[in-house]
Amino acid sequence: MKLLDSTARTCSEKTDFMYLLDTPVVYHCHHFNLFLEQTIDDALGWEEGQKVRFNAAREAARQLLSGVIKAAEAETPAERLQVATTLFKKMGHGTLQILSDYEGGEAFGEYLHYGYSWLQKYGHTVKQLHPNDLFAAGYIAAAVEVVYGLEPDAMLVTETECSSMKAPRCAFTVTKQISDEPFKALPTISKELCESAEITFETGLHEDKIIAIANGLRDFTAQVEGDERGLVEAFGVFVTMHLPSYYNRISYDTEAWIQENRPQVRFALTELLKESGHVCVFNTFGGILSSMEWEGMLGKPSTDPHELLASFIAIGRALGFGKWTIKDFIPGEKLVLRTPTSYESAYFTVRHGESDVPNNYFVQGAAQAIMTLIDDLDWSQEIDFSQDLYLSLFKKGAKWDTQETSSLSTGAAYTEVVVQRN
Repeated sequence: MKLLDSTARTCSEKTDFMYLLDTPVVYHCHHFNLFLEQTIDDALGWEEGQKVRFNAAREAARQLLSGVIKAAEAETPAERLQVATTLFKKMGHGTLQILSDYEGGEAFGEYLHYGYSWLQKYGHTVKQLHPNDLFAAGYIAAAVEVVYGLEPDAMLVTETECSSMKAPRCAFTVTKQISDEPFKALPTISKELCESAEITFETGLHEDKIIAIANGLRDFTAQVEGDERGLVEAFGVFVTMHLPSYYNRISYDTEAWIQENRPQVRFALTELLKESGHVCVFNTFGGILSSMEWEGMLGKPSTDPHELLASFIAIGRALGFGKWTIKDFIPGEKLVLRTPTSYESAYFTVRHGESDVPNNYFVQGAAQAIMTLIDDLDWSQEIDFSQDLYLSLFKKGAKWDTQETSSLSTGAAYTEVVVQRN
């Protein structure tokens, strides 16, 4: 049996997407992960939200694990389970012990990303009422199914103890899933599919600088993996290598359900989906730029708005978000972010066809956060990217109006987001 090395992760010069073998991956922080999942639960209710998150996690993890276990040439169930748990840890999701065969069993987790980071961010002020490691649950189900060659919906995993509820470790039961409905396979979003698509690329402002910074960051992140706990704690956040198909399915499945059942709250939902991107980019990009790692690579952050913007666009590319470019920028007034590739639209158009409205919600929130980082912070001073700072900046409402004026999801050649001061 052989385990994956760093060459299994590839970054596309064409699309600026990132892949682990044939599966698209991205880097996202705990601020984004936690806020997005809370949005799903608030929209659907916890019970329905749990189902949506579990099914999305099982599907996305199955795609990844099928390729990884095959590439590892793991032959026995024990070897295959070792590959699955090692990968989970390397990706920054914590540590798993899976004690299950094709009949069922149990599993345990320590330092699981969602439960542990929730406790660190909210545990001192909020009581968790429900287990929230649904990604881990779906991953465990997918691992058992792939290891034993079972159908994609064969196993059900339920979290019975969760660290976010102050349990000493997370515990799961693994059982056979009994369903009266036949499994319906959905189109897979793969590297081959993403890279075969034609794109229209226009060179934006500061392109040479963006490429150089992005390449340096990719070299750095190629060496990053979970520590002894299975966590990646860097840049002031907990970072995960994650699966965009998971994010996209929970977001767009929830939006579809809301549109059908509660259309009057669709606007509120989409605003929260944008906010998940906003809170992510504000904390992660800000944390990266103010970190010791950044200073070691590129020196202290510049106070020049154009230099800051080029850095932020490069970070987005390096994390696998797509080929972000600067179409126009007037410091203090306006940003036009344009991209011919978006992991949101790449998923949506395959699964749902063309959208009736622009729906790159993460990119919208990200663009707004970039303008906030550039215009509303003093980069000549040390900045503490804390919850208090975040709340202080937005207690009087958003300073920036953000519109997606063109969208790949509606059939356009590119997604364009325009941010202007209110």
